[in-house]
Amino acid sequence: MKLFERIRKFFIGVESGMRETSVSLIERELEEYENIFSLLTMGIFAGIPSPPTGIVIRILPYMQREVSVMMKKTKDLSDAFGDTAGMFDIT
Repeated sequence: MKLFERIRKFFIGVESGMRETSVSLIERELEEYENIFSLLTMGIFAGIPSPPTGIVIRILPYMQREVSVMMKKTKDLSDAFGDTAGMFDIT
């Protein structure tokens, strides 16, 4: 009986490990899909042609989290062109 119980616990551990790996991969894929979605809808800021404005306005309420994440990321970025212009006192 002990051998059967050990084998059972082993397979339960394997199943748990495989489940955690699968869930983490799915979560990562979801993040990438969200990034692609936000790039497609807000790509105008990066120079990518955007979809029609009516569609973007309709889905904007669902993009609240993505917009806040993009705003946080832009605060951490440095403006290389602005830094260079500041060194040469260009106004």
